[in-house]
Amino acid sequence: MKIQSPPPFWPKKAPLVDFARDEGAHPEAKTEWWYLHGYLEDDQQRKYGFMHALFDAPDVIDARYNKDFPAMPGATMIDLSLTEESAGKQTHHREMRIIPPLWSHNGIREGDLDESYKTSQGTWSLRRIDSKTFHVLGPSGGDGSLELTMRQVKPALLMGGGGEIKMGPYGLSKYYTFPKLQVEGTLEVDGQQRKVHGSAWMDHQWGDMQMFNGYQGWDWFGIQLDNQTEINAFHFRGENHSTAHATAGLSHADGTQSVTEQIHLAPGRHWTSPDTGVTYPVEWHLSLPDKQVELDIRPSLDAQEMVGHRPYSHPELAPKPTYWEGSMEVQGTVKGQPVAGRAYMELTGYAGPDLFRQDAVELAQRLSQEAEAAGR
Repeated sequence: MKIQSPPPFWPKKAPLVDFARDEGAHPEAKTEWWYLHGYLEDDQQRKYGFMHALFDAPDVIDARYNKDFPAMPGATMIDLSLTEESAGKQTHHREMRIIPPLWSHNGIREGDLDESYKTSQGTWSLRRIDSKTFHVLGPSGGDGSLELTMRQVKPALLMGGGGEIKMGPYGLSKYYTFPKLQVEGTLEVDGQQRKVHGSAWMDHQWGDMQMFNGYQGWDWFGIQLDNQTEINAFHFRGENHSTAHATAGLSHADGTQSVTEQIHLAPGRHWTSPDTGVTYPVEWHLSLPDKQVELDIRPSLDAQEMVGHRPYSHPELAPKPTYWEGSMEVQGTVKGQPVAGRAYMELTGYAGPDLFRQDAVELAQRLSQEAEAAGR
């Protein structure tokens, strides 16, 4: 699908999130993603974690517009992972396609949530069925597929208090989370279809930000506690791994919400990947002093690195960034009372930026020529 005219260089500040309009794609956004993670258990009490993320990043190679060449090439990406906690292993599948200037991926649609991505392992899709229900179908990130129905348990958590947060010194992001989804479905493992149930989490984020915005990376945590509190907490790292900006949103047991910037994240034990040599802090302590939250967060297994690779459509370009993303165990206290729970953690920037090496203007011109030759 071709976008007939480019959006403004710097989009005006958008209104608050409107779910009737904003669950689908936003072609004017510089960066957008839909993100899922969850915790599953089958009939034999085997446990799994999964993470699926669909990205639309028109400016992933360079700023989308500049004075010399007004349209830059972008990319669409999908990252899928499956952690078989009972078996002690994680597998993942990642694909990226470079998109010519002013073109968009056919499966990324505006309006209602109905997004899809054709991978080499089959078509992945995420859509809303009704006012409380979502459906995900396709490759699992492991060696098979999954099909899950996810029912909303609590209201959407609007990050920043109104659904908008600061994403570095150069941009803003709309951001909401469905922090508690009840899940039922099937998961294919080792050629067997296994009935599974559990809980999940879904994020949607978009805006006029670039992926790093001058920061070195971020450390993010999506936490579900057994006292029916969910916490979305993260910080951006500046130079020397110092905290440049931090925020947290809380969904309380009664459905009310609160936000805080009094957030302290302290790394503990580190792990070095035997595949890439990158070292990650895999154990953390999260403190929200004004909310009386103190949590220790540890991985279900250390080896949950998402290793970068070259784009599926243009393998001559540099790899996608490598990062760590995986399932976690949580113990601690909330207002002095003991709690336990599960989480997913995302650590970016520890492997370096892995930016595209080819000149963006030259690449934009070449991709436009390829698209025209293909009759797109």
